[in-house]
Order: sequence, then C-alpha cells, then structure tokens
Amino acid sequence: MKLSSADIINKVNAEFSSVYKPFSKFPNSGLIWDECINTIKDAKLVNNIIFCNDILQIPPVKVFIMANDLLNFDLTDSDKKAIGAFWGFIFKFAFDYKNQKSISVRVNNVKSATYFFDSSHNVEVEN
Repeated sequence: MKLSSADIINKVNAEFSSVYKPFSKFPNSGLIWDECINTIKDAKLVNNIIFCNDILQIPPVKVFIMANDLLNFDLTDSDKKAIGAFWGFIFKFAFDYKNQKSISVRVNNVKSATYFFDSSHNVEVEN
C-alpha cells in the first residue's frame, strides 16, 4: 500500500485528537509536534522507520528520537507519552498494523517503546 506524506498528515489532523483524547492538546503544541510532522513529510525517513519496525523490531519512537537532533534534551513523561501516542496512531490507524509489543529501549531517558506487527500489507510512503 502506497501512502503520500500529505495523506498521512491529513489523517493525523482529522483523527488524532479524537482517537487519542488524552493527547488532544498535542497537535500544534510546539517543537516535538513539529518534529513529528516534519518526520512524516520525509518519506525516506518514514520508510526507514517502517523498515526498522518491521525487520529489526526497533520501535518507531526510538528511531524517531535518534533521528532528530533537536530532541537532545530530557523529555518529560508527557512528552514521551505524546510521542508514543503519535507513532501508535501512525502505525495502527494510518498504516493499519494490528498488534504491538512493548520492549526495553534506552534512548533519551525513554525506557520502553512499542513496535508494531501484523499489517495486512506492505506500507510505502512517498512524497
């Protein structure tokens, strides 16, 4: 399944706040939100995040944080949860993955994160 970055962003804008109600104030909230959206706009990076998730079982949150130099500060608990909710939305609702597993990660004071599996199709993002 091919998706455009714009289609993914439209889905996030239309549905994220209603699906993840505790994080309804996250959209357009500043630097971290902006970096999430900028990452989605970078099809090559998103496809690498998908590869890391699918093949290496590295959670998208870990790859996102490692790929974003602007996030080299300690994240608050709410920041970490919001990033997790964002990538959970992307993989479960935009990419249609059915299952997830939380594993230990150690990156920028994030101790655990989730990778996703059981997608009914291969996802490819294009600009």
